[in-house]
Amino acid sequence: MTGAQQYELVLSEKFSQDLMRLAADARSDPSKVFLRQQVMKEMRALAAGASDGHHPLGYESGKGDLRDCGTSYVQSDPQKRADHRLVFRELPSAGPGQLPRRELLAVKPRQGSGNIYDHVCARLNRHPHDRQPGLNAFGDRPAGSGGNQAQRKAELDAMRLVAHTYAGQQPLATSRPLDPASFGSRGANPQVTGPAKGTGKDL
Repeated sequence: MTGAQQYELVLSEKFSQDLMRLAADARSDPSKVFLRQQVMKEMRALAAGASDGHHPLGYESGKGDLRDCGTSYVQSDPQKRADHRLVFRELPSAGPGQLPRRELLAVKPRQGSGNIYDHVCARLNRHPHDRQPGLNAFGDRPAGSGGNQAQRKAELDAMRLVAHTYAGQQPLATSRPLDPASFGSRGANPQVTGPAKGTGKDL
């Protein structure tokens, strides 16, 4: 992994499957290579702290309660606007002296049937119409990406501060830390290590 690592990436089981699907698509279709490259680039930026995502998510009935999540924009075509989203959660470190963590949950198309937010709610075992009481610590932010860059950054910073101090913010039981040694392997799928510490049921 290039650059100084500021965050430990933790991959959910389903996110690892997303990556394998992207790699398979890239091998069979050259037009899909760019998307995989952009996903890997954003993962490196999230690990290095060069990216904090585009904006934090919120709650909207029918779309779910994702107030503890952030989203990054990813392009599948360099000539078009970003049409994919990478959704992640900020997490506290696994222990004293360790890096704070970012749990990668899904990378999927933004629009269409079975879009990324449908997948994220399902992966977090959250009903799309229900609020999660445990997420009230994150405030009452509605869904959407409104505001200018400075406003979005302030909201991302506030979300991260809550996540790093909130005891209920723990990775999914099936999530695994990313092995930094494998992450820089060109053309290879990033490899995970053992179970993430502090895993448990979602909020």
